[in-house]
Amino acid sequence: MQKRWPRPLFYLVILLALGLDQLTKAWAVTSLRPVESMRIIPGFFNLTYVQNTGIAFGMFAGQGLLVALGMIVLAGVTLYYTRGMNWAAWEPNIVGGFLVGGAAGNLLDRSRLGFVVDFFDVYIRQYHWPVFNVADSLICIAVGWIVVRQLQPAKK
Repeated sequence: MQKRWPRPLFYLVILLALGLDQLTKAWAVTSLRPVESMRIIPGFFNLTYVQNTGIAFGMFAGQGLLVALGMIVLAGVTLYYTRGMNWAAWEPNIVGGFLVGGAAGNLLDRSRLGFVVDFFDVYIRQYHWPVFNVADSLICIAVGWIVVRQLQPAKK
């Protein structure tokens, strides 16, 4: 049976994702000093407080209007894409909840603070992945899941 609207699970996942994201960011703001690192796994993982004014990987830093316009376009494309989805299964509800919850967490930071709080710093030797947060992780998991599902052969 086709279900046209998300199930309660979708909204629960959004709330949990948003809560976890905001709690960890609040901890980072109160516990970490800007641009100083707390070593967790030497040579691989630090906690480093960064104020990201850009989007993914710090791109478009300081370009608030461009970032805002990009988010509006992305929201419109997302709404268009999901209007024909079947929400009956658990998968679109969890994956969609990760995506929306992560986006909402970063959007809340951006609107409240003017930047996004990032603090996970993964690296090998001098090569650092851009610093990220829980919301970024959830968005990447959701997008990765969607890509993998799209690459799988269609069911007959």
